[in-house]
Amino acid sequence: MTQESPLRIHSRSRSDEVLTKLRKAMEAIEKDIEDNDGLYPYNNGRLSLAEVCRRASIHKVTLQGGKHNTTTKVVVKEWLQNLNGLVVVGAKTVRKRVTASADEWRDRYFEIARKYNEMYAINIVSMQSQLDMAQSRIADLESENLILRRKLSTRGVSLITGGPNKKDIS
Repeated sequence: MTQESPLRIHSRSRSDEVLTKLRKAMEAIEKDIEDNDGLYPYNNGRLSLAEVCRRASIHKVTLQGGKHNTTTKVVVKEWLQNLNGLVVVGAKTVRKRVTASADEWRDRYFEIARKYNEMYAINIVSMQSQLDMAQSRIADLESENLILRRKLSTRGVSLITGGPNKKDIS
């Protein structure tokens, strides 16, 4: 059994680290494209090997090395070719897609605003009806209160205490 040298172990761990970074970057790019309806939101919508390396925080030259040039770089290029078929590219096409998306969101906003206004109008009518009923009930209770006060009063006129002096009344 031969034991690997520390340099070979270190080299392998660096290569594995590069692969891990690239996989995470590729997953993040796919998620960004999915979240943005087929548009890549960075680098003016252009997706390239250099952009994948930038997102992975590795230098593009890293993929030119002996091991990566024939393996990792080939895999990333194939992934890019497959992905570029799904991504909207070209300035006019992107502009049309963005405009269409903005129009769709504007329409959604206006629809929500219209529904809110309808609900508000219905709510106002309901609240006005409740207010009218409450004011009518208050008026009924005040008149009933006045009738009950008159019945409880022994005299026709109620005395008000705390008023002017007696000599001012005469």
